[in-house]
Amino acid sequence: MSFLLLMAAVAAMGRLVSFVLRRPMTLRDAMRVGAAGAFLFTGVDHFINVDTRYLPMMPAFFGGLARPLVLFTGAAEIVGAMGLLVSMSVYKRLGLPNLRYTAGVALAVMLAFLVIANINVAMKGGGVDGLSFGQWYFWLRPAFQPLIIFWVLYAAGAMPGKQAALPISRPERWKQRR
Repeated sequence: MSFLLLMAAVAAMGRLVSFVLRRPMTLRDAMRVGAAGAFLFTGVDHFINVDTRYLPMMPAFFGGLARPLVLFTGAAEIVGAMGLLVSMSVYKRLGLPNLRYTAGVALAVMLAFLVIANINVAMKGGGVDGLSFGQWYFWLRPAFQPLIIFWVLYAAGAMPGKQAALPISRPERWKQRR
């Protein structure tokens, strides 16, 4: 759930910057920037807080694979975020397929598997360092995972949707100052 709030905050900041720079950003682009920012943040955090935040979330049946899986998901989040951020024109110039789409689908699949760790924390009844919201948070968190998955798929263009820029309304007095 905090991840969803982080995505929304970064998306809102992206929209604000586009407003200030007078370069309209589509809702999809704002959501893409939000998702990429959140994945970059948490991907790096996987490497910084591997022992205190992420390993305690892993089910015991992963055993010795738990640490490599945490590091792999951190790297996957960083690479996925970069895939979401690279301009389509760069992909076209390099003769690459639409890697935004691929990054979004791969991140969505990873998020589906991460539900295992989220449910494990809720069932253990413990907390995670840095996420001291109370036990209710860990039971609520898996319920928000589908919304995060849909956000990422929509932002990556893997789900249909309107691409037009959202209108930015400016007060008339701003328009006259040019």
